[in-house]
Amino acid sequence: MVPIEDRAWFELLSRPDYPAIEQQIYDVGACENPVWLSGRTLLVAVATGEIVSSWSSAGTPFGAIPLRCMNRRATRCASCSRLYAGDAFQLVRAGLSGGKGVPDTVAGHPLVFATLTAPSFGPVHRRPNPDRPRDVCRARRGKPRCAHGVAMTCQQQHEPGDLLIGQPLCVACYDYPGHVLWNAGASALWARMVDFLYWRLARAGGIPRPYIRRTLRIEYVRVAEYQARGLVHFHAAFRLDGPEDRSQEPPAWATAELLADAIGQAASAARLRLAETVEIGAPVLHFGRQLDARPIVLDTGLPAERAAGYLAKYVTKGTEDAHGADRPITHRSQIAALARTEHVRALMYSCRTVGALAPYEALGLHRWTHMLGFGGQPLTKTRRYSSTFAALRQARADFRSTQPPSSDGQETLRDSLWRYAWQGWPSVTIAEQAAGVREAIEHNREVARGTADGRGAV
Repeated sequence: MVPIEDRAWFELLSRPDYPAIEQQIYDVGACENPVWLSGRTLLVAVATGEIVSSWSSAGTPFGAIPLRCMNRRATRCASCSRLYAGDAFQLVRAGLSGGKGVPDTVAGHPLVFATLTAPSFGPVHRRPNPDRPRDVCRARRGKPRCAHGVAMTCQQQHEPGDLLIGQPLCVACYDYPGHVLWNAGASALWARMVDFLYWRLARAGGIPRPYIRRTLRIEYVRVAEYQARGLVHFHAAFRLDGPEDRSQEPPAWATAELLADAIGQAASAARLRLAETVEIGAPVLHFGRQLDARPIVLDTGLPAERAAGYLAKYVTKGTEDAHGADRPITHRSQIAALARTEHVRALMYSCRTVGALAPYEALGLHRWTHMLGFGGQPLTKTRRYSSTFAALRQARADFRSTQPPSSDGQETLRDSLWRYAWQGWPSVTIAEQAAGVREAIEHNREVARGTADGRGAV
């Protein structure tokens, strides 16, 4: 009597262990691709060797327990990416205003929010400024043309999401090798910039360069974002501390305004020369001219929550904003299917070609083809800036732990034996149920946010 298209749902809902299956879905936040483990955990008394308690996955549905996939990309798992972004928000905010093991006194230290961009490798289509109604993509007098006869103008007003945004006006003029090499060397260029930043502060304070780190420390958190043209640029929050501990204030002369000015000077001066080849020459990497560095004022202007939210929203993204791929590319033949535009295809092919040159093999361009050459972490921080992802996750796991303590107070030892079983939901029907739970969780979150903001339920 049950229609054929509903039989799978009927069988799922009729299972005597369906409540346990539903609980498993909620336990992992309706993760899209959970990892399943099978095994057992024993709690053993140290003094006697007696098993105080035991727990096994044999008594659970499917004989295994699910764990979150913990993929940071929103295109791969919306649930886990939201959790990752939440951890990133807490990590960034703790370094600006304290908390999570960071003293509150850091809020009084010099704080600066900065954005460093990549240089130009050729004119590309851009989105017009929404504040200027008559602004177009590229309006130039005389309608100039490049050496290949392509017009270097565009009179269109590209809408958000237009695939033309970020694409070069002339593909033949665009410096694709320089583009992927900049992405590959961006993290090393950043490190060079930080060294220059110490030197600029040493000059401002009248301190010899070798002794500047004995006077103050530069702590920062950095997030990489992909522009539509496929180049990464960096958003970062900087903080100045004393030399010994993050609770120690820097010298009085090291102000936020001085730090912001020094960041601009260091970014302009930083250069990184790569190995010379017959095909490409000797590329010199540097940051673009567009630079923004401003002090963070916690009570007005740019508060800690706003800066933390601004940085956290980028950690769940990758090359998707540049129409790229969200998974590794292991062979050249995969590029045509995964890249959404000709520009991205050319960049990926350039990664394979440039990466094959002997001087650039160490850059790992083959491995980072799907990232358009950038192999750095989406979020990087100095050790003393704030807490760590591992500490935040451990605190969450301890809070959610359901393991009861030993009843007699004796010292115990946990003995665990777990192994990988499979990945993904056991059936399409359960995956659809997880998707429904995920939508309900998101809806409840939006309702709660609207109520907190005074808008009421929608």
